[in-house]
Amino acid sequence: MIKKLAFLLWFFTTFVFSQNLEFTIIVKDFDTDLPIEEVTITALKTRQGFLTNNEGKAIISLTRSSDLELVHSSYKTLVVKFSTLNKKENVVYMEPNTQQLEEYIITKDHPQEILKRLIENSRNKMTIPVNLKVYLHEFYKRDNQIIFFNDGLINFQILGSEKAIKTDILVEQNRAVGVLDGDIDPNILGYDLNNIIENYYQFKYLDEVLDSKAKKIYDFSVKTYPSNEDYLVIKIVPFAESKGILSDFLVVYDSNKKIILEVSSYITPDRLLAYEESMFASRKVYKLEFKNTFRLDGDFYYLANSKEVIGFEKYYKKKSRRIEVKNHMVITDFDKKMFEYSDKNVFKDKSLINKKTSFFTNYWDVESGFVSTDEEKMIIERLSKGDESDKDENEE
Repeated sequence: MIKKLAFLLWFFTTFVFSQNLEFTIIVKDFDTDLPIEEVTITALKTRQGFLTNNEGKAIISLTRSSDLELVHSSYKTLVVKFSTLNKKENVVYMEPNTQQLEEYIITKDHPQEILKRLIENSRNKMTIPVNLKVYLHEFYKRDNQIIFFNDGLINFQILGSEKAIKTDILVEQNRAVGVLDGDIDPNILGYDLNNIIENYYQFKYLDEVLDSKAKKIYDFSVKTYPSNEDYLVIKIVPFAESKGILSDFLVVYDSNKKIILEVSSYITPDRLLAYEESMFASRKVYKLEFKNTFRLDGDFYYLANSKEVIGFEKYYKKKSRRIEVKNHMVITDFDKKMFEYSDKNVFKDKSLINKKTSFFTNYWDVESGFVSTDEEKMIIERLSKGDESDKDENEE
């Protein structure tokens, strides 16, 4: 009972005192004036995290005044003074890296060996134990039509050590709208909330390029990183003659501190097209993307946000269906101070899709760190009314 009360007191205290400074930022390209999606925004004093949507928009809700750091792999890092953010809606411009060319770096060791050392060092540097407050945001498509949406505020209590990570999940609030058939279930999503942090912190998505045989399948190279002279990039691309559904990988790291800051992978459309008849388990993949962004802040090193997209064809009730799941996770708060809780409050399912809706605030507008676009809000509203007649969406 005491543990439960301690958790509730922590939660309501966090909720009450987080409603302070609120404003909107729209991030645009300096050259084109177009919005920039997936800009990682960090409040430097509070370590609160935000992410722009495909309108370039983020709703910032700060517990106290703080300058903001804006980071995107295709743009120069920008720090915005809090004193300049004096409007309800503030437009901020980022300068692209297009004028600076990447250069190949000749290394003494093979890039794969460099990557192995980076992973080992990054694992050892991860801040554990820690509590990550996370906003989870998911859309589900069937035959190019959005049929289901769910999101939630989740606390990941990360315990153990870098070599033996244990994660307890506590769901604060969540909602789910739309209808799912039997063609979508937690087993096909490609992730499990109970081990997703372990996979990210252990860099398990890179396992396939760490084997000695990978050198015969992939071309490894090290290049400069135009955004920051202290960073380098390891690019891992399948050789043209390599067979199978293989991803391109990109690893951005701090060359001085030997820390990984971003990992991303995707399967190119031409490779998917060439192997569209290949089977991936019981489904044919037509889209596969992944991205992790990590943040190093003094002695603290932790996940800032992630994105996963999987699209595949599946036969269900004698019909071929195209299923696509897009998932964003944004770490909205980071705290070394752990709180107590009852074991019965720990969430153990793989996904939130089957969890009953339970919320008492519009957390998705203020506390999420990742706001839905106007178009997405309209879709969510229609789904909440039981209307699945949405027209095809052009969401990437």
